[in-house]
Amino acid sequence: MNAEHTTILDAALEVFLRYGFRRTTMGDIAKAAGLSRQSLYSRFANKDEVYAAGLDLHTQRIVADLKSAFLEAATIEDAMDGFAAISIVSTFEMLNQSPDASDLIEAAKSPEGQAAMARSSLLKRQLLADLFEPYTTALKTHGLSPLQLAEFVETNKLAISKSAQTRAQLDAQIATLKASVVALTKG
Repeated sequence: MNAEHTTILDAALEVFLRYGFRRTTMGDIAKAAGLSRQSLYSRFANKDEVYAAGLDLHTQRIVADLKSAFLEAATIEDAMDGFAAISIVSTFEMLNQSPDASDLIEAAKSPEGQAAMARSSLLKRQLLADLFEPYTTALKTHGLSPLQLAEFVETNKLAISKSAQTRAQLDAQIATLKASVVALTKG
């Protein structure tokens, strides 16, 4: 992704967070990115495409941050703390700062948004499966594979993100997810 494309998507994500998906127009995105509407339309057919590309950019950044956190983690506990901070807490806080977070979540249900979310989930599941690979023997004692545990973590991450109403609820659910992973990987 080139720098100009990244600049456009960063501006778009900021506008979506500020106004919500429904209220944001292609004109708003173009203005925030310092482009004409025609120039924006030459790159993206519609607002759904911009949103999906923004989700892809956000995912790329999360995956890069997760890779770094996992490399730096001395224990599975440290890795799960990094996962929670990067993949769950940051998104929760970002959405809580948006005046219309439910609108942003709803926008992800468009065909383009669904495809971007599926790509995101696949990347994170694979990254988690790689993290859990050294624990294959312990996981087998529970009838699990690294990929199955990765799917469990990613699915529960999504549930936690959608169901937690407060930071205290979020933290409690993250602690339960972490405890589950630690118990399963320790055999």
